[in-house]
Amino acid sequence: MSKATTPFAGTVRCVPVCLLALLGMPAWAQVVGDCDTWQANARNVAWSDNRDDVTRTFGNGAIRLTLLDTEEPALAAFHILVTYPDPDAISLECRLVSAGGGLGFPSLSLSRAFGTYDPARGLTVEVPGLTDEGDALLVTFTINRATGEVTIP
Repeated sequence: MSKATTPFAGTVRCVPVCLLALLGMPAWAQVVGDCDTWQANARNVAWSDNRDDVTRTFGNGAIRLTLLDTEEPALAAFHILVTYPDPDAISLECRLVSAGGGLGFPSLSLSRAFGTYDPARGLTVEVPGLTDEGDALLVTFTINRATGEVTIP
C-alpha cells in the first residue's frame, strides 16, 4: 500500500500538532450545571464504607455534597452533586460541579473538603483532589442560599 492510500496517513502527521494544541488548553476547568444529566444519576454515587468519603454536609446540614463516580472516562470520572434548600420553595435545588464537557475530575477527596462562610457571598467550598499526573487539584465553588445560586469564584 502506498503512503497516500494508507487510511491513517494524515492522522500520523497531525498527532504532534494536535498535542501541541492541547498543551495550551487550561487544565481542569470547573463548571456548574443542572442535575438533569446521566452523570448526576443515583447509580453513580461513589459508595464507600466511610460516609465522609461519599457525602458531606455544611450550613448546619442544609447543604449536602455527594461524590459521584461515573467510572468512565477513568481519568475524568468524579463529579460533585450539590443539594441545598430552594430559597423560593420547600424543595431542594440540585447542581452538578464538573470539569465541563460532560467530564469530571481524576480524583477528589470529599472527606477533606472544607468551607468558609462570607455573609455577602455565601459558603465557599474547596474539595482537594489530584490531577491525572498526581499534582494537587482544588475544586472551588460557592453556594449562595439567599439567591439559590452555585457559582465558580
